[in-house]
Amino acid sequence: MKKFKAVKGRKHPKDNLLLYYGNPVEFKDVAKMCVFFMENEDNIYPPEEGFEGAEKFIKYIKETLNTRKLPNDKDYQLGKELVIND
Repeated sequence: MKKFKAVKGRKHPKDNLLLYYGNPVEFKDVAKMCVFFMENEDNIYPPEEGFEGAEKFIKYIKETLNTRKLPNDKDYQLGKELVIND
């Protein structure tokens, strides 16, 4: 199963729904994710210690919203392999 899949919506002939592993993604889900990432960035890179913290995430999202494209991974130090610690 694909992680993300776009399917036809019902509100308009051009309406689409984004599914995440078969489940529809709601605006509220995206907002929760934003809050999570901002808080996590503040934990990892605390602004009170001179780091950007959530501001870097906010810049990334603003660039995405302004250009309607994903920003370059290198500009935001992304693309690193994720390691899950259980």
